[in-house]
Amino acid sequence: MVDKERLDILLQEVIQEARALKIPVSSTIEKNVIVNGRPKKRFGCCRKSRNGFEIEVSRFLLDEAGCSEKIVKGVLAHEVLHTCRDCYEHGMLWKSYAGQMNKAYGYQIKRVNSFAEMGMAGREEKLAESRHIRYIIQCKKCGRQYPRQRFTCVMQKIDAYRCQCGGKLEVFRISDS
Repeated sequence: MVDKERLDILLQEVIQEARALKIPVSSTIEKNVIVNGRPKKRFGCCRKSRNGFEIEVSRFLLDEAGCSEKIVKGVLAHEVLHTCRDCYEHGMLWKSYAGQMNKAYGYQIKRVNSFAEMGMAGREEKLAESRHIRYIIQCKKCGRQYPRQRFTCVMQKIDAYRCQCGGKLEVFRISDS
């Protein structure tokens, strides 16, 4: 488990690693990482502020027993790369920088990571249990499931969407019993 003090040190280490690779991260990144207890599925966030950029991580990432410093540094690196010019989104330049960091330091930085990839295999099931899931969107190709509490406009036009693997999606209603 990583504490708040260690988190700020890890941020500085990640910034130095990026700069060692000549990745032009912003010089206006706040020195203290914000720990947010509200997010349930997002690992981190980079926000533009009046003075530069704020890096945030979700509390569950720090509280998770199986979450190593390496994983936390990967999340911090993902967010730090958003501070580079033309990298606030996950475009080609951002992906290029992520690839450099992955190759040099063994991170697994990508646009989206699953709980299993982050060493938190049981978290998605715990989340589903804590909510009243009424619908499941499931990929016909890989079988990945996306639990949902309510019927949304996405489900009305499910044929217009694809899974991350490229497979078609289908919606199932779970009984209320």
